[in-house]
Amino acid sequence: MRQTLARALLIIVTLFVVVIYYVPIGHVDFAENWGEGTFGIALPPQRLIVSAVEPGSAAGRAGVRAGDRLVARDNLELPTRVRSAYPGERETLTFERGGVARTVTLTAVPDRSFSIFGRVGGVLAYLPPTVFLVVAFLLVFLRPSIMSWAFYLFAVGYFGTAPAFMYWSHVLSQSAFLALSFVLSTVFGPWSVLPLLPFVLRFPNGDVLGWRRRIDPFVWVFLSLSYAVYVVEWRMFFVTGSLPRWDVAPSAIIPLGAFLLAGLIVAKNVAMATPSDRQRWGFLAIGTIASFVAYAIYFVPGIPFVVGQVVGFAVVLMPICIAYAVFRLRVIDVNFVLNRAVVYGVLSLGVVAMVSILDWVFSRVVAIGRLAIGFELLTAIGIGFLLDRINRSVESFVESVFFRRRRLAERYLRRAASALPYATDEAAIADGLVQVPVDAIDLAAAALYRRSAGGTRFEGVATANQTTVAPAGFDGNHLLVRMLLADEKVVWLDDLRAQLDTENAAIYTLAMPVTVRHELVSFTLYGAHANGAQLDPDEVALLEELALEAARAYDHVEAVRVRERYAQFAASPLG
Repeated sequence: MRQTLARALLIIVTLFVVVIYYVPIGHVDFAENWGEGTFGIALPPQRLIVSAVEPGSAAGRAGVRAGDRLVARDNLELPTRVRSAYPGERETLTFERGGVARTVTLTAVPDRSFSIFGRVGGVLAYLPPTVFLVVAFLLVFLRPSIMSWAFYLFAVGYFGTAPAFMYWSHVLSQSAFLALSFVLSTVFGPWSVLPLLPFVLRFPNGDVLGWRRRIDPFVWVFLSLSYAVYVVEWRMFFVTGSLPRWDVAPSAIIPLGAFLLAGLIVAKNVAMATPSDRQRWGFLAIGTIASFVAYAIYFVPGIPFVVGQVVGFAVVLMPICIAYAVFRLRVIDVNFVLNRAVVYGVLSLGVVAMVSILDWVFSRVVAIGRLAIGFELLTAIGIGFLLDRINRSVESFVESVFFRRRRLAERYLRRAASALPYATDEAAIADGLVQVPVDAIDLAAAALYRRSAGGTRFEGVATANQTTVAPAGFDGNHLLVRMLLADEKVVWLDDLRAQLDTENAAIYTLAMPVTVRHELVSFTLYGAHANGAQLDPDEVALLEELALEAARAYDHVEAVRVRERYAQFAASPLG
């Protein structure tokens, strides 16, 4: 139930995020400069003092000069609308110079410097945060936890907030824009870097044991105090219209400190990992630290924003490495619902992309884009009616593109399982339990153990071609045998390592029983995947299906033997 609620919350939050950030696509360039229209006024971000006036512009003809102060009267929308005007938009503005206020009415004209290349550049700038968002969505969807939600907040914070401020200042009411500006400034601004710390502390198992447990409380105190700093700064800007002198702390020192601490935690995790784990996901540490450096460039004072954008493309190393480690190497134990997560992700992004395209098209015709909102709502309603059909189409596409090999393996295993009851000798059953699954889902090893005639021991009777070592057999009183007898279900071997042959059983991860009328007739030891990835729940379910059909096969073989003995007895002279 909690997992279902977490996934529902995730979908709602993600829809909010993609609407807030993706609808403004096409209105900004690569460096997040607004490009639709201009009043001819250069107003620096988070400042109310005019830095320059374009000669011959509407503002220049109206007498606005550099150094004039825009009087916002606690209206946070007004400065943003001045920086991001639509062609044809009219604004009545008050400027103050030397203690004298002057009110002018200006009409925005198209910004000639903003071309189609600027729009394309703005779209390209969304590629890294899109990769971040997709991976973060999948991670939370597959395993909702403090660890995955922390990564989600960190990922969402990589989106630039400037386009969202500029676009929604024209659409929302003053109170709604005030609430949105609070969220964008305090949660999705520089503070969003800090959730990286609880994520790296818990990755990959979600726990905080040993030295990480001692650090964890300090991390949460750091997050709380830092958030209070960002709230205070937002309040001061709302009241005074300018940032405090100590802005360097929240804008640079705090996020850069978080990156440094996160890098040290990652290095410590790698240093204390087992040699096998270090070999499996050591690349993740390299990609993550490189991503930290690329992201931290944004917060270094004096670095041009466009430089940060170019270098910032390296930030995608982190989500790509994490996605590979999670979905390919299974460093996190997740239920295999990845196909559904991908479908939901593609659907969400597709719907938002459609609305964004319509917004861009209609806002080119309608000055402020108000009518465009109506068209977007009608489009969203139409998409809602077609959502079931779209879902089936997207699911079919995802299955054929991303999971074709897996689905073919599942189909092959199910066909092999359904053919097992037709076996007439145990060699065919052994092949179906051992070699078939190893080949189908690329396992490292498999070994079959059959009950001896007296029932006091289980002897090894078959191994896969890829298998290098296997225990010779198990006594009937062995703990593993007794657990298989008691539960009649799969037993994971991690809890039994002390009871197993460390040399010959180390490569195996689970034991799958085959029971006939509640009697254990055989069991199979299976290793992990050849690449080191753990078996996922769907694959275990397939092996359970195989074992169930093997039980029917053993019953059939025994029946064949009985019929043969009966036929021999009937044909004998004594019969």
